[in-house]
Amino acid sequence: MVEKPAGRGQKRHQLNVFTENLLLDPLNPRLPKDARNKGQDQLISALRRDFDLDELAYSISGNGYFDEEPLVAIPIALPKKFETKKYEELIDNKEYVDFISDTKTQFYVAEGNRRLSTIKILLSSKLRSTLRVKWPELSEKVEFDISILPAIIYPTRREVLPYLGVRHITGIVKWEAYEKADYVDSMVKQGYTIEQIQGIVGDRTNNIRKIYQSYKIVEEAQDELGMDATEAKDSFSLLTLAIGQGSIKTYLGLPKKLEDTDFDQPVPVEKQENLRNLMGWLFGDENKLPVLKESRDITNYLSPVLTSEAATEHLLLTGDLQEAYDMSSGEELLLAKKLTQAKRALGYSLKLISGNKSETVVKLVNDCEQAVKDIKKLLK
Repeated sequence: MVEKPAGRGQKRHQLNVFTENLLLDPLNPRLPKDARNKGQDQLISALRRDFDLDELAYSISGNGYFDEEPLVAIPIALPKKFETKKYEELIDNKEYVDFISDTKTQFYVAEGNRRLSTIKILLSSKLRSTLRVKWPELSEKVEFDISILPAIIYPTRREVLPYLGVRHITGIVKWEAYEKADYVDSMVKQGYTIEQIQGIVGDRTNNIRKIYQSYKIVEEAQDELGMDATEAKDSFSLLTLAIGQGSIKTYLGLPKKLEDTDFDQPVPVEKQENLRNLMGWLFGDENKLPVLKESRDITNYLSPVLTSEAATEHLLLTGDLQEAYDMSSGEELLLAKKLTQAKRALGYSLKLISGNKSETVVKLVNDCEQAVKDIKKLLK
C-alpha cells in the first residue's frame, strides 16, 4: 500500500488521503433531511438523484483531480483528549498530527461531497451498476490519481462551520435559502449565537435572523401541526417574504422586532391555526392549490387581505385571493403606497433637475404634470 504522506498548510493541515478513508458527510446541509444519517451508498444515491454529477464525472475522468481544489474534512473518531482543544493548540501537536496522518483514520468530508460522490461512483463498478450510470471508463493513470485526494483537515465540525458559512452564505458558492437556514441551525446547535454567526459571515442586514426565523416556523409547522413542509423548503424565500409583512406578522403573532423572536416557538400556540392557513395559502396542501400566482401577490394582495377580518374569512372560505382583496381596503393601501413612492421619486428628482434640462427630461416632467392633473380630475 502506498504510504500516505502528511503535510501542513500555512494555517490548516493539508493531507493526501486515500479516497476509501473519505466518507460523505451524513449532516451535509444540501441533503434533504430524510436522506441524512443514512449509509454511504444511500447518501451517494441521494446526491446523484438531486444534483447533476455528469459534468463533474466527465471532467474528472478526463483530467483526474485538481489538487488546487482540496476537500475539507473532519476526523470521524477524534480522540477525546483533542475534542476540547482549538486548532491553534493542535497544529504542532505531534500526537494529533500522527492521528490524522494514520492510514486507518477516516474522515467526513464537510466540503466537496459532490466531488467525492462522483469519484466514489467512478471507482466502483457496483455503484455504477446500481445507479445505472454510463460514465467513461477510467484510465489507469486517472484511477490512481483519484484514489488519493487532497484534503484540508479541521479537527471538529464546530471549527469548520464558520468556513462553510462564509463560503456558502456570502461567498461565491452560495447555498439555496433553505440550505443556508439549515446551516444556521447547525451552528446554533453547536453553541454559536445568532450574533456570532452574523459576525462570521459578515451579515449586516439581519438576513441570518430572518432566514432562521423562517426555518423555525417551518419546523413548527412540521412538528406541531404535522404538516408536509416539502414545498415550503423548495420555495423557502416565499415564507421569508411573507413574514416580513406587518399584517402577516400580526396574523401569526410574531413580534415586530426580529430580535424579540422566540426561536423555540416563534408562532404562539393560540396562533398555530393561522400558521396552518398561511402555509396553505403560500404552498398549498393535499386538498388545495396555493392562492398565489407569483411572489408579488404576497405584498400586493395577501398582506392587505389580512388587515381585514372579513376579507380573511372570505379567503378561508373560498380560496379566492382576488375576491378577498376586493373586500379589503387593500386597493386604497396599494394606491397610497404607489403615490408615496412617486412623491419620494419626485423629491429626489428635484435635487437633480438643475443640471439636467434635456428634451427627454422636459417631456417626462410634462408627463408627470399631466398625470397629476388627471388624478385630480378623478378625485373631483
